Amino acid sequence: MPKYDYSDGPATLGAHSLAKHTILREYIERYIPILTRGGTVPLKLMLIDGFAGGGQYVVEGQGNTLHPGSPLILINAVRAAEARLNATTGRKKPFSVDASYVFIEKNPKTHAYLTETLKSHVGESFIREKVDLRRGAFEEELDSVLDRIKATTPRRPRPIFVLDQYGYSAIPVDFIARIMTEIPTAEVFLTLAVDYISAHAKTAGEALSRLKDARLVAPELDAFLSGFREMDEAATLSTQDRGQLMRLIQLLLHETFAKRASAKCYTPFFIRSQLSHRSYWFLHLANSSRANDVVKALHWSVSNHFEHFGREGTMMLGFDPTKNRDQILLPFSFEFDDSAKTRTVKALVEELPAIFHARHQSGVSLEDLYSALCNETPADLATLGDAVNRLCADLEFEKRGGNGEEREMSTKVKNSDIIRPARQGRLFRK
Repeated sequence: MPKYDYSDGPATLGAHSLAKHTILREYIERYIPILTRGGTVPLKLMLIDGFAGGGQYVVEGQGNTLHPGSPLILINAVRAAEARLNATTGRKKPFSVDASYVFIEKNPKTHAYLTETLKSHVGESFIREKVDLRRGAFEEELDSVLDRIKATTPRRPRPIFVLDQYGYSAIPVDFIARIMTEIPTAEVFLTLAVDYISAHAKTAGEALSRLKDARLVAPELDAFLSGFREMDEAATLSTQDRGQLMRLIQLLLHETFAKRASAKCYTPFFIRSQLSHRSYWFLHLANSSRANDVVKALHWSVSNHFEHFGREGTMMLGFDPTKNRDQILLPFSFEFDDSAKTRTVKALVEELPAIFHARHQSGVSLEDLYSALCNETPADLATLGDAVNRLCADLEFEKRGGNGEEREMSTKVKNSDIIRPARQGRLFRK
């Protein structure tokens, strides 16, 4: 896995970087209107890129076309969202996004390349007013970044951290927990090249030892990891072997981040490089289910670059580390395509009645249901709504408006509708 080299011009990145950057750009552009809905004061954001790179790159196998890196993507996405807001809302007074940026890059040559890239694209005046450009390691700069956010008055900015790191061990989970605990409004996008662990390990046990050494697996899972069967060299791994190992890695990372990262909501899916056939864990952490839904919807819209090694319905990554290892032999990988969506809706239709019986007998709104389930299912809010619509049409669920008004079962469920099991419906499907 070559490091990105900016010593003699722009670095060459894999095509998977385009998928990551598409998610990042569209997320900022879609989420800013949600954050500004009903607001009258400028939205205040701080976007922190902890591994900023050189600001632009070429894609392997696609010639010399320059593509914007994450620093330019963040700046351009904020500008695009602001322009779209003002073009579509018909405001008499233009709405502004008060965005500032912190770009951190450790490598001196890459930092110098980034500085020149920013100067040529946004200008020195913009850099002086809006950009804090730092040369150093993210883990060494984190304290001062958090202090700056907390000291900002009269309103703290909403921070979004982009941690597109090299390798799989640079950012311990405890760093993420600090961000989410000290700044509850923060969001984090994190990539981990965990497939390189399986690619270069001779056995599953060796791969998992590397995860533990990188502090990516909670210590209490040690007993579950012992005694795995031998696997062949990475070059000869079968599809079943790879699916089983990647599912296990996803399960373990899920357990670790769910318990230690201090974020209420997270998306634990993989970006797949179609050129190298490697997978990168692309994690979004937030304390907002609205943010979680926007990211999941983007996974579905950029479907051919993402994959998931868990279940389709609820308990997508649930497992009990005290039980047998047969749980990892179910690599239900899917690629967020139409087939996966059909299977996800079907599974939700089967599972939701039992969930309502156990948790929501008195009723719950669709948006609150999503909030409760967002870490348990690959479904976004719209897909969950599709499943609820089917259950209403089948007369297993009933719904009322948020103010208690009657709602026809054939109408599409609204986010504020209160859903409950129908009195004559079946609680469990056969």
